[in-house]
Amino acid sequence: MQPKTLIVLIVLLGQAMAAPAETGADAYGRGDYANAVSHFESRAQSGDATAQNNLGVLYLKGRGVSQDYVRARALFQAAADQHMPGAMFNLGMMYLRGYGVTQEPPRAADWFQRAAALDDREAQFFLAVMYSKGQGVAANRGLAHELFEKSAKAGLPAAQFNLAMLMLQQSASAEGEAQALKWLEAAARQDYKLAKLHIAKLDLSHNEDPRRLEHAAVLLRELADGGDPEGQMQFGLLNLFGKGLPLNEEEGRFWLRQSALQGWAAAQINLSAVYAQGIGTSADPVQAYAWLTLAAAQDDKVKAALTAMGSRLTPEQRSQGEAMARELERKSAVEARDTAE
Repeated sequence: MQPKTLIVLIVLLGQAMAAPAETGADAYGRGDYANAVSHFESRAQSGDATAQNNLGVLYLKGRGVSQDYVRARALFQAAADQHMPGAMFNLGMMYLRGYGVTQEPPRAADWFQRAAALDDREAQFFLAVMYSKGQGVAANRGLAHELFEKSAKAGLPAAQFNLAMLMLQQSASAEGEAQALKWLEAAARQDYKLAKLHIAKLDLSHNEDPRRLEHAAVLLRELADGGDPEGQMQFGLLNLFGKGLPLNEEEGRFWLRQSALQGWAAAQINLSAVYAQGIGTSADPVQAYAWLTLAAAQDDKVKAALTAMGSRLTPEQRSQGEAMARELERKSAVEARDTAE
């Protein structure tokens, strides 16, 4: 198996790298891209495949140098010619995403195949996705499963999650769920949010088991605190209806609002229902209309419900609701900007 390269397109950059380019890696880690280019350049010129690949990424991203897709591709090719799987993967990503070239999924799949044969787990994952979608290759769920499993066993959390999803689709039995849960837990241990969310959803499907409801509440609280909008919505609903934790309607509305302000349409719909029906609070048709207005702007299927709700309001209430929706939209945009910063 070839040594794993430090820098690849979709992969975190903090892995240990081969000793010859270690100084360049340190410079990259400090954000000193110009110095990293200098270190990688000298090694790349002497034919070091890892340095060629890493320098290619700097050209691809325009870090420490002017962005140059042609130069990046040439460097990746030079490293790939030396059987560097990470460089093969990077070439695949260039053709998959169309970085400086015409998008060519079949050519991307070819490069992923070469890297996957050398046990590159990211290439195995992307090739599995392509087989599952029939993108650039003929659809083949069996091969997709096999490649997801190889990548999952190599520890890639995205592959572990996707393998679990395949298992759940293929078997609704308790045994199938237990096997899928093992892979979800493996991904969750690497802080893969989608895995944590799906474990919580599986727990919630066993609502007759108090221990699983409590476990779901713990996971959803963690996701909610981390800013995940679906986690916030689900945790809000648990509080609102006292599932897996004590009933706390105010806390429930708080988390639904946090999710809704992030633009999560399902939370906006749920919050609208809370105010329309007066669940744990006084009914507020204006606020219900405002939240449903925001949801309808994202989902055409909600528009009929919004029209029906509006028909039960006075013209003044509809006007107030529309004004409130604009204000909530403004707050949502401000929070999104603050979070990005």
